[in-house]
Amino acid sequence: MTQLINNYKLFGYDEIFAKFKAMENDKILPNKILLSGPKGIGKFTFSIHFINYILSLNEDNKYDDVNFTINQYNKSFSLMNNLSHPNLSIVNLKSNKKNIEIDQIRNIINNSQKSSFNSKKRFILIDNVEFLNINASNALLKILEEPPENIYFILIHDSTKKIPDTIKSRSIVFKKNFSNKETIAVINKIIDGDIEKLMHKCFLNKYSSIGELIFLLDFAKQNEINLNDIEIKDLLNFMIYKKFYKSDHQTFNLMINLIHYFFYEIYTTTKDNDFFNLYSVFIKKINSTLKYNLDTETLFFEFKNKIIDE
Repeated sequence: MTQLINNYKLFGYDEIFAKFKAMENDKILPNKILLSGPKGIGKFTFSIHFINYILSLNEDNKYDDVNFTINQYNKSFSLMNNLSHPNLSIVNLKSNKKNIEIDQIRNIINNSQKSSFNSKKRFILIDNVEFLNINASNALLKILEEPPENIYFILIHDSTKKIPDTIKSRSIVFKKNFSNKETIAVINKIIDGDIEKLMHKCFLNKYSSIGELIFLLDFAKQNEINLNDIEIKDLLNFMIYKKFYKSDHQTFNLMINLIHYFFYEIYTTTKDNDFFNLYSVFIKKINSTLKYNLDTETLFFEFKNKIIDE
């Protein structure tokens, strides 16, 4: 498995799943849904589970909506996981691109003109909708204004980023978030363990998401790092020294977030206004580096030399 999601079982979405299920049963499921919340909390995983529930309603080995579990022998999910289900189109940010481009939206518009499979609902799932470029956004807006019959859009939005008001206003918005306590509880179910025994408490701050902490656990395991014996500063120092910011997009994002957490931890402890001003300056540099595609090596080594080694 795992072209789509990492878990057959869904955790932490009982209430919103029940709400979506009730709307489907009452035939009032919105055909334009905007699922908004912080990145890394499982919005995409939830969407795949719910879509599989709908598409497998009349199949053998259908979705288990009592235990929120995908049946590994389910035909619809097998097709979904191979990205070959005729009733599901997925759009996401390509790994080598900064934006979702208009050709990707044109492809789903063309696919929406095709006849559906067994007259079932057809879903268009767009992850990272905040990364639509202007042309792609305008193309999506047109189809959202007059969606084809029996087509349902699920747009996944990182609530820390802005999206055009025109897209938001044409969708029914459902917000999802987890408290720090809920995040830890969900992770413990996923790993069948106690994350508070697996890493230093500095990593378990209120801004850490489920996906990020799971990734951090995997990263530490692969690199033989004991997260109980290392704090944010030392982990960043190691990652910069090893140039992990060049390895992949997810590791790069983890390092950026760790920098945020590092500043946050020190400021909340010291209440030092000079340090807060330094934080503000450096965050502007991070944002400029990301926005204008500047040299990331310079950014990380400046952080190491001016902040970590001071």
